[in-house]
Amino acid sequence: MMAEIYKNKVRHACLSAAIAALGIMLLCGCVQKPFTRENADITQVKRIAVLPFENFTSDPYAGEKIRRIVITELLARGTDVVEPGEVTRLLIDMEVRSLRSIKITDIQEIGKKLNVDAIMTGSVEAFGISRGISVSYPEVTINLMLLETSSGNIIWSVHQSTGGPSFWTRHFGSEGISLSEAANETVTEAIGKLH
Repeated sequence: MMAEIYKNKVRHACLSAAIAALGIMLLCGCVQKPFTRENADITQVKRIAVLPFENFTSDPYAGEKIRRIVITELLARGTDVVEPGEVTRLLIDMEVRSLRSIKITDIQEIGKKLNVDAIMTGSVEAFGISRGISVSYPEVTINLMLLETSSGNIIWSVHQSTGGPSFWTRHFGSEGISLSEAANETVTEAIGKLH
């Protein structure tokens, strides 16, 4: 009888914690909706060039790791993606020195030369294992933008994060997901908002 009462209290505490966490996320804006330009028909985007991603992390390869996962996820969802080496070669030929200052004319030229409907740019804000007092957990945060090559306009963008210690990791020290799993989850959720 005492064991049953204890189980019910634990269930109630877990449910209360989950509801409180969801409420905090909604209040602080942690659950973000993607931007989609009004009148943009993203379903007409059939072929994409994924540019190299900016990397704001201490892992020098984080941008390329996330770019590869994004390409794989787009292909898995039926989008035609230009081979990344072709994209890099064209950027070198065009003498594009910084993706932060890419011009609309550059976007349009990329569209014509690679025969793509849109280009995807992105950045990686977090990619690594964070350490708490007694636990460690993966954190991945990315930003993706889809630019229409005919106009150069941003037609879609999303900010997506995965990570942080789960309830079970925080309270019982159980092992959570790996960094690779967190990266895949982040990209899958982000691209899922596009398709």
